[in-house]
Amino acid sequence: MNNKRQTLDLQHIATVLYSEEDTPRNLPVCDHYAGKPRFFDKALEVRDSIGACFDITLDLEDGAEHGQVDALVQWAGESLQLFQARYGPEERRPGVRVHPFRDKAFELEIEALLSPEVPSPAYLMIPKPECAGDIKEAINHIQGICQSRGLEMPPIHALIETHGALAEVQEIASLVEVESLSFGIMDFVSGHRSAIPKSALNSPGQFENPLVRRAKLEISAACHRFGKVPSHNVSRQISQPEVAGEDAARAKRDFGYTRMWSIHPAQIVHIVSATLPSDSEVDEAVQVLTEAEKANWGPIQLKSELHDRASYRYFFEVLKQRNR
Repeated sequence: MNNKRQTLDLQHIATVLYSEEDTPRNLPVCDHYAGKPRFFDKALEVRDSIGACFDITLDLEDGAEHGQVDALVQWAGESLQLFQARYGPEERRPGVRVHPFRDKAFELEIEALLSPEVPSPAYLMIPKPECAGDIKEAINHIQGICQSRGLEMPPIHALIETHGALAEVQEIASLVEVESLSFGIMDFVSGHRSAIPKSALNSPGQFENPLVRRAKLEISAACHRFGKVPSHNVSRQISQPEVAGEDAARAKRDFGYTRMWSIHPAQIVHIVSATLPSDSEVDEAVQVLTEAEKANWGPIQLKSELHDRASYRYFFEVLKQRNR
């Protein structure tokens, strides 16, 4: 089995099955948020234990205490430097969640983080946009800083948690600089001023309330339309980390999410295990793609089922997910 996997060149297969502009984005299946030094240190311990199969996001928004923005920005820069020194410049670095574009802390954070002295974050997460225009203006500001300093602009992730952003989610997902959209369930529910019950913040209510389901589906659909990564909201039941895995599995199966937030180190392994394809799914993908390659990517029949380039793309994505 492992030998068969090694004979499949996923990079070559991607060029066969996709045009360059249609190749979907590929991100780790778990995005872990750390807003304090000890939380970041714990995330690095998990990474050393299970490998680089999840992202770490340094949280400058919800992780910030009142009046401590400057100290937290400094910590983020030092953490990026520490990470690069520990793992090397080729390893994928943490991302950073900054403050909303309209917040006065946003400009300070961007100025400090996008500096030749600080290793560039893997991405910048922008929370609470009120509309697509907020993301566009934030991108323009970030581009201006990067161009003036001769830096490559990091990809943009956006947190969809307001009525306005949800109403324009297709436009936000269409932006070239945007790599991923996340659903911010807590602010979204609170934005309905108790019209959505508290039960919708947890499972199973979050998957059953019609307004929350609609938001999840619209975000996921927009991402898939434009080849971006839909990232599912947090699981608040941190004393039961296995619930995060159950949420991740349902979010993937029923709503098309291929990535999920973690807010406690114990949740990481459950999310990764639930979101990555099983061994049997990987075995089937390898078998189908191996036979397809032999047929020069023409249609084949395998176990009484027809396969063509559409199903080849499906199984390619299965293998790609396993290799994240």
